[in-house]
Order: sequence, then C-alpha cells, then structure tokens
Amino acid sequence: MGISDVFLQSTGSVSLLGVLAVLLLLFLFSSSSQDRREPPGPKALPLLGNLLQLDLKRPYNTLLKFSKTYGSVFTIHLGPKKVVVLAGYKTVKEALVNRAEEFGERDPLRIVQEYNRGHGVLWSNGDSWKEMRRFALTNLRDFGMGRKACEDKIIEESERLIEVLKKFNGEVFDTTQPINYAVSNIICSIVYGSRFEYDDPEFRSMVDGMNRNIQLAGSPSIQVYNLFPWVGRWLTSTKEFLRTIATYREKNLALFRRLEESLNPTRCRSFVDAFMVRKLDLEESGVTNIHYHNENLMWTVQNLFTAGTDTTATTLRWGLLFMAKYPKIQNQVQEELNRVIGGRQVQVEDRKDLPFTDAVIHETQRLANIVPMSLPHRTSQDVTFQGHFIKKGTAVYPLLTSVLYDDTEWEKPHSFNPAHFLDEDGKFTKRDAFMPFSAGRRVCLGEGLARMELFIFFTTLLQHFRFTPPPGIPEDALDLTPRVGFTLNPLPHQLCAAPCLSMAVMEVLGLLLQSSSSVSLLGMLLLLAIYFYSSSGLSSREGARKPPGPRPLPLLGNLLLLDLKRPHDTLMTLSKKYGSVFTVHMGPHKVVVLAGYKTVKEALVNYAEEFGEREPLTVVKESKLEHGIVWTNGDVWKEMRRFALTNLRDFGMGKKVCEDKIIEEAQCLVQVFKGFKGESFDTNQITNYAVSNIICSMVFGRRFEYDDPVFTAMVYRTTRAIELLGTPAMQFYNMFPMIGKWLCPAREEQKNLGIENRKQQGELIKRLKETLNPEVCRGIIDAFLLRQQQQEESGTSGHFNNANLLMTVANLFATGTETTSTTLRWALLLMAKYPEVQDQVHEELSRVVGNRQVQVEDRKDLPFTDAVIHETQRLANIVPMSLPHRTSQDVTFQGHFIKKGTTVYPLLTSVLYDESEWEKPHSFHPAHFLDKDGKFIKRDAFMAFSAGRRVCLGEGLARMELFIFFTTLLQHFRFTPPLGVSGDDLDLTPRVGSTLCPSPHQLCAVASM
Repeated sequence: MGISDVFLQSTGSVSLLGVLAVLLLLFLFSSSSQDRREPPGPKALPLLGNLLQLDLKRPYNTLLKFSKTYGSVFTIHLGPKKVVVLAGYKTVKEALVNRAEEFGERDPLRIVQEYNRGHGVLWSNGDSWKEMRRFALTNLRDFGMGRKACEDKIIEESERLIEVLKKFNGEVFDTTQPINYAVSNIICSIVYGSRFEYDDPEFRSMVDGMNRNIQLAGSPSIQVYNLFPWVGRWLTSTKEFLRTIATYREKNLALFRRLEESLNPTRCRSFVDAFMVRKLDLEESGVTNIHYHNENLMWTVQNLFTAGTDTTATTLRWGLLFMAKYPKIQNQVQEELNRVIGGRQVQVEDRKDLPFTDAVIHETQRLANIVPMSLPHRTSQDVTFQGHFIKKGTAVYPLLTSVLYDDTEWEKPHSFNPAHFLDEDGKFTKRDAFMPFSAGRRVCLGEGLARMELFIFFTTLLQHFRFTPPPGIPEDALDLTPRVGFTLNPLPHQLCAAPCLSMAVMEVLGLLLQSSSSVSLLGMLLLLAIYFYSSSGLSSREGARKPPGPRPLPLLGNLLLLDLKRPHDTLMTLSKKYGSVFTVHMGPHKVVVLAGYKTVKEALVNYAEEFGEREPLTVVKESKLEHGIVWTNGDVWKEMRRFALTNLRDFGMGKKVCEDKIIEEAQCLVQVFKGFKGESFDTNQITNYAVSNIICSMVFGRRFEYDDPVFTAMVYRTTRAIELLGTPAMQFYNMFPMIGKWLCPAREEQKNLGIENRKQQGELIKRLKETLNPEVCRGIIDAFLLRQQQQEESGTSGHFNNANLLMTVANLFATGTETTSTTLRWALLLMAKYPEVQDQVHEELSRVVGNRQVQVEDRKDLPFTDAVIHETQRLANIVPMSLPHRTSQDVTFQGHFIKKGTTVYPLLTSVLYDESEWEKPHSFHPAHFLDKDGKFIKRDAFMAFSAGRRVCLGEGLARMELFIFFTTLLQHFRFTPPLGVSGDDLDLTPRVGSTLCPSPHQLCAVASM
C-alpha cells in the first residue's frame, strides 16, 4: 500500500488538498541546506519527508538499500519526523553496547503514547522504566526463568501441544493458533500464576487480539497514524487497534480483580501477585513510590504477555516452516535427536550434545529476522557518533536486519544455512553478529526464557512429527515472504504434522500390546508370511482378459502405492500407465477403476444396468445404514429414489416456489455477510447453514435460524462425518476392519456423529408425526408418513418403513447440504483468487441485471457468470472418485472381463480433468464453457453430478441454488483475501475428506458500492 492509498482513505479530501497546497509553497521556498555534521540521507519533501521513497509494508528493505548509498549512519524523514538509522553489525553494536547511555532511551510510537502514557516496561523511559525493568527481571527469575521449574512447565506445555497436533491426524492445519496458545501459556503461568486451556474463550480472545494488533501495528495505516494522527485517526485499522487494546484492558482488569480477591501476601503465585504485594507493602509503610500503581501494573503485564507470546511463537512457526521447506535439514535434526536422545524427553541440558539442532534454531532466529528495525530508540543527549552529530531526542532505528544479514559477518546471509553456527568439526559456535534479541540496555529481558522455550518446543515437536507441505505442494512452493506486521510472521500457510515413524511404531505396538489377542495377531502375521512366500505372481494367473494393474502384495494389495489422503491422484497416475480400465487392490479388495470421459460415460450410460449397483463401504454395512437412497440397491433403492425424486419436484425442485425459497435464503445470507463489515471471516458454517435450509424446507417443511442449536449441531455432525469418511484412517478401517477397530479412533467418532444425527432427526420426525395432517402436506417427511399409513392400512408389506424414512432423510440432508455449499465456497474462494474473473462477473451482473434480484430466467442472459459457475464445479471436482459402484452381473467391457460383484470406481477426476476434452484442465478457465462469440455452451465432459442410473437426483435443485446464491452474493459483495494476504497466497489445495472441500481459510466480503 502506498502513502497515497492510505491518505485516500481519509474523508477530509478538501482539507487534504489545502494541506498539499501549503506543502507545495513550503517546498518552493524551502532551503536545501543541511548541517554537514549531521548524518547524510536522501533529500526530504516538506511534511512528507521520504515517505514516497519508502515501502511502507516493508520499510526495513528500503532502509537497507539506503545504507548502501548513505553509509552505516544516515538520516531519513518519516513524514515530518527525523530519524537516524544505524546499519551493520559493528555500527549497531557500537551504538547499543559501547554508547548504551546515549542511545538507550525508547522513542514511543504515537499510538502507543496515546494508550499507555509512558507506563509499563517496553515503551517507558527514566526512573519508571528502570524500576519496572528491574522488578520484572527479578520476578521473572523468581518465578522460574532459566530454572528447572520453568523447564518443567515448558515440557508439560509441549506435551499438550503434541496432543493437539496429533488430533489433526497428519492432515493440513494452520500452525498459528496452536503454537501461539502453547507459547503464551508459559508467560501466563508466570504472570497470572496459571495456564489456560486452548479452548478458553477469554484466553483465545486475548491471544488472537494481541496477534492481530501486532500485525496492525506494522501496517501502512498505523504507520501513517503515527506520523499524521489527524489523518490516521479516521482509518479503520486505527479504530480496530484501539478497540482491541480496550478489550484487552477490560479482560486484564477482570483477571486482576480475581487475583486480588484471593491475594495472600505470604504466598505469591505470580508476577501480578508480587506487584500487588509490593504496592501494599509500600502503602502500609507510608513510602510514596510513584511507580507501583495500577497503570504500571496493567501495561507491564501487557508488555510481558505480548512480548512473551508473539516473538517466541513466531520464531517457532518459522522453524517448522523451514523444516517443511528444507526436508534434508529436518532429516539431520531428527537423526541427531534419535541418536542422542532416543525416545526420552529432551531437556535443556541436552543442548550441548545437540549442536546441529542448536544451530538450526539459531539460524531460524537469524533468517526469520522477526523484529527487523528493533523498537525505536532515542538519544538521551547530544552525541557525536562516528563523526556525525545527533541531537538529543532524535529517534534512532537500530536496523537489526542489517546485522542479521550483514554480508561481512555471514557467509550466506540470505540463505538458510545452519553451518553459520557450526565450526569445522561440527561443534556449535557462537557468532557475535547474532543479535535477534537486540543488545545493550534495551536487550530483551525475556531472552533466557525465549531460548529455553524455543529449544524445548522445537526439539519435542521434531521428536514426534515430521513437518511437510500440504499434499500436492512441493517444498519449493512454500513461500518465505513474511506477512506485513510489526513483527515478521510467516504468511498464512498450512503444514502437515505426520507422526515420526519411530514414534508411530511405538504407539502402534503399545496399542497392540493392550489387546488381549496378541497370540492371534502373531498367528495371523505368521500365516501372512507363509502366504507371501508361497504365492506366485497373482497378476500372471488372472488371465489377459481381466483389466491390468500394478502387482499387489498379499493382503496389503497396492496399499503402499496409494496416497490415502488423495487416492484419486494416485489412480490418475496409474491410469497413465495401465489405461482407462485397470485394477487396483485396496488391501484385500479388488477394485476396477474407470478413467477418462469416454470410458466413464460408456460404463455409466451405455452399460448403466451392468455398472449401476452401489457398493456400500464397510462402515455403512457395520452401522446397518443400507436403507434410504444413497447406499441401497434393488427394489428398495428404486422405490426410495422414485419417491424422493417425485416429492422433491412436488415440493418445488425446478419450480418458482423453490426459486423463491432460495432467493429468500440468499437475502438472509447477505445480511449475515454484511454483519462482518468487510472483516475477514470463515465462509464454512454460514454457507452450510444457508444451503442446508433449502433442503430442510423441503424435507422438514421449514427453515431454521442460523443460531438454532439443533440445526447447527446437525449440520456440523454431517460435515464432520463426511470429512472423516475420506481420511486415511477411515479408508484403512474400511479395508482392514479387524485391525482398524484397534487403531482408528476416527471410526468411533464417525459412528457417534451418525447416531447423534439420526437421533436428532428422529426427534424432528416424531414431532412432525404428532402434528401430521393428511390435508396439509408440509414436506417430504409428511409425504412419507402418509404413504406409510396407507401401506399399513392396506395390510401390505413394502419399503415405507421407519428405517427407510430415517435414512432417506439423512441422505437428503447430507447430500443437499454438503456438496452444494462446498461448491459455493470454492466459487467465492476462486473469485478472491482471480479478481479479474470476479470483475467480469460483476460487470455482467451490473449490465444485465442491475440492482434487482437475479432470477433463474436470467441465466440465459448471463453467459459468463454461468460459465464461471460451471468451471467452478469442474475444477473443484468435489467428488473425485464418485461413490463406489458395483457390477450387477459378469460383463465384458472394452475387451476386459469384469466379474459380477466387483467394486468399480468411476474416476470423475479423470473426466473433469480429461486433457482430451478440456483445453486447460488444471486451470480455472471459464472459457471452457463459452464459444467464440461469448455465448454459453454445454460440454459433454461436464460430469460434476455423475451420470447414468446413479446421477445425483438433486441436480436440478443444486443448479438453481448455485446460480441464485452465487449471483446474489456477487451482486452485494466483492470477495477479497484477508488484509496482508494476496490472491496468489490463497491456497487451492483441498482438505482431506470424502468430498474435496477448500482448506480452512478466511475471506473478506466487501459491500459493493
């Protein structure tokens, strides 16, 4: 963001023009003379200074470039404020260490001055600073800093963090919050005397608010406020910053009150207790000490909480990101840990025996460079430094970037090179230019604590996990560009924490040893060994007529070849080698895979009868869920599908009455989005609720409010169960249920989610049954109950029973919620990712529809918008393997014999990404659905709803929902990435699950003008 962009956010345009006119006059009459004894620097404009030359997002980069021109001591003007910059290790050290008194004052930022009034330990000066720093340092040590008691706290917290990371089951997650909460708990245990649970809303609010404010403090908007408060006070960032500070203050006051109520002067629990006792002692002795008052308590605690959370957590997150980026270095760290430590807990005293690991941590601190300009200093007196005169009260920036990247001190300053801290024998060596904690009087007072935390957290995590990029993302694609902020955090990203093999083996052995069937297990393993050695090549005995495929191992099949997080990717790769009809063995189960548009269409449409049965998963069979529509076969499936399709149409699918419901729900969704006022938010739940209400209005005869606990619980359980169904653990369970039941806790969670949802839906059905009126049919449930009554009255047996009712409702609710809402979320994410496409949609909507409500009949006049929706469905590819089919009879297909009862996967990924059908199959390219004149065209290979007998029965409803929801939202909002995140940073890697949802992310919905 440039300085002009920030100014244009101000409402005082007329005043601004006046000021600029005065500036012009001042410039014309200004003298260019400068005291030659003062540090040199670029010529400054009146009032603006050198702002037009600075990159306000990353000013340290500009200052580093200036140092090449003007030397190691130079002047810049940040607006009207003169600042002296110190660059390079020798200069910074000389100023901060050798001239500590002269350069030792703090120059508080304006926004800081306004809220803390010179209190606390970070931004204060004079006697107050000396007293608060002395008191803080003494008490940090008293409460464990650098001692065994503190080490034990960090070890305990690291173990809790491990348990949190294990819950992600090796799938992608954002490291920010778990790491922040874990690190913050260490300083909290010292300051408040207790740690907090990670789901404590007060704690989360404090940590997340602190994290956000540090980001805001380094934003161009806040920098402008510090220089031009009369402009900056109107900027939204400034208001948000001050609002967050006020919230934090209120929460701290509440904590202080609770601690004061239980204060025991003979038993100090924390830093806050120690401060309160000191204050009481002084008051009782009649000594007037102006420093021990509530404001100094408030801001000292705030300083300790912020500094003790952000810097260490940020460095740790950089450490994990570097490990994922540089797997060879991660290998060396884990090899050293395994060799020296083994399976026991790392302790601080192990540092001396882990030189490479220690070097990696130090190199992380150096390259991460998280406080690139330090905090601003100020001269306490006139000083002549390196031949330059610097006046008393001058702001001074010790440019730590120039120290940590000094090319005269570091062999490879811009590379991640742990060898910087190793001698020729591989022993750890200290480097004088290692200055991440600054130096001199203002050196970080928590350095000892931070060093201990970094060592224990980092080594413990690397003992238990291997950190990798998300599936499909190469290491080279991990972006090391820092996020804009007061400290340099990594950009928003996700990693996978896969359990280390040694740890995973120990855990599996532990689980197996807990089983009472150890003898049976050993027997099974023996039989497997005999079978493996006695078996000949299976593929050679199967005959040439059967589909080819990779050779399977006994029992395991091709499991070792498959990426269980994204098996469709592996199957796509195998199709290149084995053709469009091939066999894979998922464990002991033989599966035929159909790949490519022509093959899939031929099977599902031309051979619909032969390939038309459904193959229920193991978990479906075990839970006796083979009722309803999705997982059934034969007469029950035909009857339930016919009934559902008829009643979906009767209750509006494809008709005006349904369109009106969707429009009404879209307006509700618009109001919810407006409530975020352009701030970033997660689209997940809200979109789910809106879409779910459409199918609910048909099934239950009513919609639900978005805060209805029954409704929100049903939606959550449904989406979570669908996510779990596609996890590696559940796939393993479906292949090996006898082993999986001991090793797959996800199975129990998935089972319980289904039970709770069916119980909830059963209650809703019961209430509808109690108020059933044959004259007024409110929804599909009513229609089913009436058919059930007719069946009972006629004395005939049939399929209209309670089991089919409950599962039909569950099927319609799940499929009518998840797939459409997932596609809609992909569409919004793609709009934020590709703003030029969003511009074209907005332009077409504005030109064709204007401000009126979009209706289904407008689709024909909105070809580009329609193409964008179809391309979203194609690229999102949300059901990549379809649901498994099964052959109903022996069939010879494309020259291959496939036996009756064989599981078949129509690989929809291979259809939607078929290179022979799509010009740019792996790109977001709406032109796939437009002719040369810009008119919408249908494409045969668009098979997002599958095809044949098992085609999605709600296709018409989904198409209507997607069109109205998407166009209505795009009429009202512009969707953008969160502040500080570019479109390029938005990750299109799907989350692991049985449907491909976007990875967790946030967007901003900015109201259209």
